[in-house]
Amino acid sequence: MKGWKNKLEEVIQMSKTMHLVVALALVATAAACILTSGCDEAAAKAGKEVLDLIRTLEVGEPVHYGKLTIIPVYATRIVDRSPYTTLDEALDSGWLEITEVGSGNVPQVKMTNRSGRHIFIMGGEILTGCRQDRLVGRDVLLRPRAADVVVPVYCVEQGRWTYESETFYSKENLGTPSLRAESQKASDAAQTEIWVRVSTMCERSRAATGSSRFQAAFESEEAGREIAEYEKHMERIPALYPDAIGVVIGVGAAITSADIFANPDVFRELWPKLLKSSALAAVCRKASGSVGQADAAGFLRAAHNMHYVRKPAIDLGEEHSATNSDLNANALVRGDAVIHLAAFPEAGSAWSEKASGDSERRIRVMKR
Repeated sequence: MKGWKNKLEEVIQMSKTMHLVVALALVATAAACILTSGCDEAAAKAGKEVLDLIRTLEVGEPVHYGKLTIIPVYATRIVDRSPYTTLDEALDSGWLEITEVGSGNVPQVKMTNRSGRHIFIMGGEILTGCRQDRLVGRDVLLRPRAADVVVPVYCVEQGRWTYESETFYSKENLGTPSLRAESQKASDAAQTEIWVRVSTMCERSRAATGSSRFQAAFESEEAGREIAEYEKHMERIPALYPDAIGVVIGVGAAITSADIFANPDVFRELWPKLLKSSALAAVCRKASGSVGQADAAGFLRAAHNMHYVRKPAIDLGEEHSATNSDLNANALVRGDAVIHLAAFPEAGSAWSEKASGDSERRIRVMKR
């Protein structure tokens, strides 16, 4: 910052001695210096809260059932213990209204918070009804009394464009990790890729022949029985690990996702959806092997070593996001706190690290 201040002092002195042309040139230099300094500071801040969070993380002992591995994640310091209201609670209580934009626009819906609460909608949550089912594209934190907030979404039900209901409702489902990863990247090809993945999911889950509705994968009788077994064996993870703030999840020997929340209460509320969607992914994938603590720590360490960019979030807060050839990560940040960090591996990426010990109670993500 000293550089531009010195330039301004030179401008003042030159203007007094009538060296106007030189003075004006220095004004331009000073302005550029100020702008560059501001940009440098913004770039330095992007991702700071994410990096600060990851430095506090520890991963616990893996929990295995079938093809699924769940590794609880803890933080040595909790920054935000705010009681965020979830999508399902807000809809059930009549605090949140979600409708089509106008007569309907596939990539957008409209949300209104009729309560005095902060409502958190996780990227990947499924909205059912209206003209077609949608998947929420990004994390959203709605301020109290927020009205007509337009939210990006993706279609997960091809073939229907007629009203099933006037407002959206929830069947308490979440997109699988691969769907969430595509929506989080928000690439030009994301909608096409999501349709392909929905079709594949319906086929592998033995849903009704020709179905193109993601919800049908959960409603398949055969897949439903298998998902219920995963839920039976793993639904109590938040109760068994009450200070966990998130999880790293693997199917077979591959990590599929990591979800870290502001505090244990938010994680506890959203765990049933995370488990159910990951169970569906396990049901629909041929896989063997398992992931371990060291793999999970390595994955989160990779998220720490990325270059983040930031932009305003949909309503409250900021998004800090990063993508490279190994993974894509996105965090919803409010103030000094990360409300939610979601990270997914890119195709072909794998984390296989030498374990520091067999089933250690907890290991640090960032090595000392």
